[in-house]
Amino acid sequence: MKILLLTDRMENGGAETHIAQLARGLRALGASVTLLSAGGALADALEQEGIPQIRLPLCTHNPLRLMALRRALRRILLQERFDVLHAHARIPALLLRGLSPAKGKTAVTVHAHFRASPLLKRLCYWGDRSIAVCEDLRDDLCRRYRVPAERITVIPNGINCQRFSPAPSPDESAYLHRPLRVAFASRMDGDCCLGAELLCAAASLLQRRFPDLQITLAGGGNAWGRIRDLAGQVNRTLPAPILQTVGWVEDMPALLREQDIFVGVSRAAMEAAAVGCAVILCGNEGYLGILDHAAAEQAAQSNFCCRGMPLPKVEALTRDLLLLLSRPDLRQEAARQGQELIRSHFGADQMCLQTYALYQKLIPPPAPTATLLVGGYFGCGNMGDDAILLGFLEMMRLSTPQIRVLALTGHPRRDRRRFGIPCYGRKNPISLCYALSRADAFLCGGGSLLQNGTSQRSLSYYLTLLGLARSKKRPTVLYSAGIGPLYGSSAHAKVARALNRCAYISLRDPTSLRTLRCMGVDAGLLHLGGDPALLMPSPPVTRGRALLESHGLSAEKEYLAVILREVPGNAYLPDNLLLALRTVCRRHGLIPLFTALDRADRDLARRGAQDARGELILLREPADITALLRICRATVTLRLHGLILSSVAGTPALGISPHPGESKISAFAAAVGQPTLPPDTDSAAELVEILEELLQQPSLPPLLATALADQRKKIWKDLANILGMIYNKGESSTPRRVSP
Repeated sequence: MKILLLTDRMENGGAETHIAQLARGLRALGASVTLLSAGGALADALEQEGIPQIRLPLCTHNPLRLMALRRALRRILLQERFDVLHAHARIPALLLRGLSPAKGKTAVTVHAHFRASPLLKRLCYWGDRSIAVCEDLRDDLCRRYRVPAERITVIPNGINCQRFSPAPSPDESAYLHRPLRVAFASRMDGDCCLGAELLCAAASLLQRRFPDLQITLAGGGNAWGRIRDLAGQVNRTLPAPILQTVGWVEDMPALLREQDIFVGVSRAAMEAAAVGCAVILCGNEGYLGILDHAAAEQAAQSNFCCRGMPLPKVEALTRDLLLLLSRPDLRQEAARQGQELIRSHFGADQMCLQTYALYQKLIPPPAPTATLLVGGYFGCGNMGDDAILLGFLEMMRLSTPQIRVLALTGHPRRDRRRFGIPCYGRKNPISLCYALSRADAFLCGGGSLLQNGTSQRSLSYYLTLLGLARSKKRPTVLYSAGIGPLYGSSAHAKVARALNRCAYISLRDPTSLRTLRCMGVDAGLLHLGGDPALLMPSPPVTRGRALLESHGLSAEKEYLAVILREVPGNAYLPDNLLLALRTVCRRHGLIPLFTALDRADRDLARRGAQDARGELILLREPADITALLRICRATVTLRLHGLILSSVAGTPALGISPHPGESKISAFAAAVGQPTLPPDTDSAAELVEILEELLQQPSLPPLLATALADQRKKIWKDLANILGMIYNKGESSTPRRVSP
């Protein structure tokens, strides 16, 4: 794999160190890495290590100069033919906009918040895939730049824990008698030197309490001269100099190993924690205080920069410094917890592996052997159906990347960016026929598509799709489907006739399988599978807290997730459910947290949050469902995928069938050991009793893990059978082996 990393100047700094570490790590993984930059100390160091360099002065805002740089970049890409172009700054990313995909797939990493005018927002380019180093930057990309959430991956900064390792254990007597040391290190620009200023302001009080204390200020930048002069002024007012200014430091690990406490943010704070310093997170964007296990998740939300926290004040910094300086036991415990955090979750090896895995997702196979068209209710505002497509695409990528997948969706232009595959309008006859002409087979499925409980039009649409595919002599498959409710003998006859002409039928629950058998569908076509949403990639563990904080909710409180759905003809159920929720949440100190998996349910969720005195969260992508349910105490859901993804998240869930004719929720709940609402339950008191039992469960049902593993095996087996039957081209009647 040939990779080109693009940035501007490679001097000392957090983003630049990240790029250098990434280049070394990717080369260790076997990739061919080239760095395109404007030069600098880190670029020279990488060149000495054998990493090829291309020098272009990219740090300019002159339009004419940008056009010249773009022409030069195009010539370079035509000569070299890189597989992946990975930009780490806005100007290099902008230069990649509009280049032919043949010149390489693009990724763009966001390292910090950027101020942007309306024009610059429209000009910014975020690549085929975007990488954010923390959750709040991911949220910023979604909110301000409208980047599809599914196209953003959070990959935290990685620290080289071998280089930033603790010093050998010192002689105990020498350690006890040496002066205490505090350090601040950062790029000393006007927007990131507040910690140094506060240390200067606190120096007098700290020296009175600890006369031998030494404070080191390290860094460089446009504010370095001002900070150096300020430290000199403070030193002249003290009995003895306490502040030492050292500028840029080449050997940062050696400096950090000499310190007891580090004050700062971002990568420097992470490096100090890896070395074994007690860390106080204090920067221009906020103040979090002492870094320990309790503060770890909140710190990770903003790349240890404290964005969203109260601005630092000298009183808060002085208080925490005095606490750590006067309590060696507390200082050592904070250092141990910080070091453990960095080594377990923020190692450079993890960062490089995650980035390399993203590159592999970006690169398509050189020559697709076949094309599969999938159709369903994708891209129409239902996150459950979108989760099915995401799970299916993940399976195809892992098992048979040489098969190209196309999709019929509700918003092709938007969904092409969201799902990363060619998408065509599901209701546009010309687009639909063109997609079928490109495909070797048509796979219709995911969800309860063949039903007329909501509308006769829905049933007619999917039967027409199957018929159109057959008319073009494309093999048709019904995949991971639920059947019903179906009303009327005419509907039963039409469905049976259409399905008997399919090449393969995969059903996600036993009830649907029995229904088709009773309707006279050939039993040899019927297979029991599972829901591909079970295989959707899991979100980072930090995502749930980020969702709460982005809606102004406290991550320290306990929540009960509620997923409602319109229930025609059963108006009593939502009212009694809301009454039961208020009762149970009051008893257990829970906050009912309402969300909607379908766009049509948003108003209902909003009303439910108001009536139940709860909170409302509107999610952006299917992975957010799992992230949110993972941090809730329990889930109450009238949507099947609320139950499925709650089970994946390991959260107890109560499934409620929204319509007497639907059995999909009760079927899945029975399969995984989660409770469901009995059909004859019609009072709030009974609902309260059921919810109490759910909340009092000491652990998840023992059947759950085994049942989910069994469901996943069925999904993989189904895929193997379908691909083997359709794409073996007569070479063998035995399905190919497909495994995760």
